[in-house]
Amino acid sequence: MPARTRTTALLLASLALTFLSTGRLPAQQPARAPQTAHAPESRQLAQGVTYERLQPKGPAGEPWSIHVLRAARDSKGVRIAAMHGTTPEGRMTRVRPSQFARTAASDREEVLAAVNGDYDMAAPYLGVSDGLTVTSGRLWTTGKRDWPALALLASGEPVIAVPSVSIEMRASGRRIRIGGLNKPLGSGHGMHPRAYTHEFATHVRSGHAFRAVVIGRLSPALPLQVDRAVRGVVLETADGVKELAIPPGAIVVAEWASETALGSAAGGVKLKRGERVSLDFRARIAGRKHVREAIGGFPLLVRDGRRSIEGDPTAYLSLRHPRTAACYNSREIIFVVVDGRQQKLSVGMTLIELADLMVSLGCTVAMNTDGGGSSVMAIATPLPTPLDAKTTGTARLDDSVLNVTSSTRGPALAIANSPSDGSERGRGNAWVILKKK
Repeated sequence: MPARTRTTALLLASLALTFLSTGRLPAQQPARAPQTAHAPESRQLAQGVTYERLQPKGPAGEPWSIHVLRAARDSKGVRIAAMHGTTPEGRMTRVRPSQFARTAASDREEVLAAVNGDYDMAAPYLGVSDGLTVTSGRLWTTGKRDWPALALLASGEPVIAVPSVSIEMRASGRRIRIGGLNKPLGSGHGMHPRAYTHEFATHVRSGHAFRAVVIGRLSPALPLQVDRAVRGVVLETADGVKELAIPPGAIVVAEWASETALGSAAGGVKLKRGERVSLDFRARIAGRKHVREAIGGFPLLVRDGRRSIEGDPTAYLSLRHPRTAACYNSREIIFVVVDGRQQKLSVGMTLIELADLMVSLGCTVAMNTDGGGSSVMAIATPLPTPLDAKTTGTARLDDSVLNVTSSTRGPALAIANSPSDGSERGRGNAWVILKKK
């Protein structure tokens, strides 16, 4: 029996035992061992990078369709990168994973796969991720206090933990704590002042009056980089406004008028035009610095190789849904997409079922990312033909093939899973796996 087939059989057996041992919840009963409905499909995308599709059955005989992307941590010439979607003007927006892949491809690297990333905020902030996002050391937005992130350090080492991000503004001998970057005033990211760049929106807007300062003449110039201080000059001040433009190349620091960090009511000092300030942006994850790439998610699923769902997920989030998850162990970084909301193909997974799946795949630490209709995995073609869950279960390929890369940049990509929306949905960020030519 080939080594990969043998490994897959062991994983399926482990998954079966895991579900047998967790038959306590109604959603998991009756406690019946998953059975393989189809032979596993696998393919090597590059040296050290493999795609695998598993089709076991759930505890009550319901179907699952699971897509597993493995990248060996010591694969030479393979790079895993985080990407953030932007408009032509540079503002954060939703982008389809296939478009991320098209953007990432170059004459030096070809794209092997793309997987959707974090949740994003509700309108009018679609594309602004809920969690921390860092791409090639560039800081886009900070996350919620208890939300984990998958980070890749400059050394290439993966870390999944709740990041610690500190932003401090120094002015007139004072140190002012900034509670977040590119998050709306009043959102669930703390009540301290917020910093904004043009990537967020054209304006800062709030239903409550706020005060703000516009800091320009920045050195170094934008974009913001992790662990780098920025110096500038106050170009404009505003008080009691509900809208303020964010100039390109500047940083706006704003707070609700009921707070006092930027005003004169408590500290006796008010920032003035022409005043020099500095802002220090630092990010640590599990106490480690040099964060190169990071995308958030929620909740944490696995710690120390065991199921450990941490945080306070809502009842809705805990139900069965299509899922995307990420993890690592001493050998690999693994991305998983589970199809769902398609009764003939795959019913989706609860968080407990997903955590047990990640354990069975060999994860040391794992986290859930955005799922539902957002779950998308695209891989280099040719690939195992997906099943049409909405018809008879017969094989098809039709328009799922995407000519993401030209012949000079590498192979085309195809959507490997079956998105529950019927087609891929745009996301604020995504993971892309690339190979040097």
